[in-house]
Amino acid sequence: MSADVAAESTAVRIDDHRTLVLSVPDWSAVAAATEHDLSPRTPVAVLSGGQVVAANAPARAAGIALGNNKRAVGYRCPEAHVVAWDEEADNRHFSAGVGALEELVARFTLLSPGTLAIPLDSLKHGYADEPSAVEALISALVSATGWEFFPGIAGTVFAAVLAAGQARRVEPGETAEFLAVQPVSTLEYAGAGATELIDTFTQLGLRTLGDLAALDARDVNSRFGALGKRAHDLATGVEWTPLSDHVREERLNVELGLDTPTTRSDTLGFLTRQLAAELLTAVRSRGLVCTQITIELIAVSGQFSKRTWRIEDMNENTIADRLRWQAEGWLAGATRQGPAAARTGPQTGSGPQAQAGSAPQIGTAPDDPGPDPEDFSEEGIIAVGLVAAELTTPIGATRSLFDENTGQVTHTLERLQGLFGPDSVLVPGLQGGWDPAETNLWTPWQQAASPVRSPGAPWPGALHAPRPTTVEHLPIDVLAAGGRPVGARPAGLESAPYAIRFPTGTTEEIADYSGSWPVESGWWDPAKAIYRTRLQVVTGSGQALLLSKENGQWYITGRYR
Repeated sequence: MSADVAAESTAVRIDDHRTLVLSVPDWSAVAAATEHDLSPRTPVAVLSGGQVVAANAPARAAGIALGNNKRAVGYRCPEAHVVAWDEEADNRHFSAGVGALEELVARFTLLSPGTLAIPLDSLKHGYADEPSAVEALISALVSATGWEFFPGIAGTVFAAVLAAGQARRVEPGETAEFLAVQPVSTLEYAGAGATELIDTFTQLGLRTLGDLAALDARDVNSRFGALGKRAHDLATGVEWTPLSDHVREERLNVELGLDTPTTRSDTLGFLTRQLAAELLTAVRSRGLVCTQITIELIAVSGQFSKRTWRIEDMNENTIADRLRWQAEGWLAGATRQGPAAARTGPQTGSGPQAQAGSAPQIGTAPDDPGPDPEDFSEEGIIAVGLVAAELTTPIGATRSLFDENTGQVTHTLERLQGLFGPDSVLVPGLQGGWDPAETNLWTPWQQAASPVRSPGAPWPGALHAPRPTTVEHLPIDVLAAGGRPVGARPAGLESAPYAIRFPTGTTEEIADYSGSWPVESGWWDPAKAIYRTRLQVVTGSGQALLLSKENGQWYITGRYR
């Protein structure tokens, strides 16, 4: 397919902000064949949710189509190899295969398994024009992997993804025209969030992206919120987010085994500086930059502490400081729980549960004073390991000159962590979930977040942006005009909400309210199952509240500021 793009009669110089997307058709089937060591001539069908989501060329030639069930596959092609979709294999094989690009281009992004993007401005100095760049890159990838690649070039990443599906090169300045004729269903390539709107847009008579782009952006935003604004931007050729550089898969790590276990943080810090210098030298020799580092401490008893830190200006001293803070935080947990806990207690990690378990409890003191404040366990630390957890190119780690200087704030927060432990400074984030209280994620400053629930997974009925500024669970009464309680059913409210009566006895009228919507979560576990009805209201005094009715009781579950 590369010849379709490379054989352009008019060579056009690579212009800024254009993107090349290379896509492997039927990637999940290709990855499944690789995983199971199958011949390229073997028909392969990949199933997810009981339906075919990918089929290679031999399978399609035998009549297998997307959406077929397993029985239909067996009927149409009895010799087909049917496998369940394996997301881990999809990612693993693609990341390994495209490693050939790391020697050819300075920057590229893995958009999804089977699809990658390259900013063409990064190829200006290596190739004369776009067709020659595409030809050279595809030739190298095909030689290294044996896969078939469809190229697409356009002015935005989204348009380039659509162009790759057609093996097409969109001329400079024609991206908007190219997008205008694409069906609105192509928004599915923008992610699960946009696909939720496709049916609605179709019902409204919007058949193409041009129909959507013709609407006023403010109207779309007010009706469909952030998801609608994103879809409108994509349809009009506005880039949604910039490309992030591919993280190299190469594992760089150094380890140090101690001849004599040590129980002193200053000794560990000194040894770590030497170890960190060795690791950073290896990183720099490859022309890369390390932005996250994983520190591992192993005690004689076999217990270990492992945390991943993000450090903007990484050097030997900053790495040694993080190791010392991590070790002292580990000590604090062992001191509170006693020496036995240091030997047999739960392992320390970077997940939320582990972080919560090691948080200092000010004002409490154990009966047993525990080990010396410099001890990490009764036996001591026997090994230290450093892993370059995230590698990127120098340009990918460069901050904008327009970013505010936060060095003083960073220094203050690091000082607090040094004095009171790494868990003393937490930063907020979001994770998956239905209720605002469970979507909150608190992570120690400069550590990699470890969400318990994936924020990228679908959460039907979850609250969309804007999210409440504060989260609470305050019981209230929601009253109708006659003073009767407002009931809630799956079909909606039994009567219009008129006022809120707070626990203090004061009552405030409701000036405006949204439609109610039911949410059922945890239905698969009777112990966790919750059925609630949500409602957003604005009171006469201007308070914006999120209400929820659970087990017959109304609550204020969030406040908007």
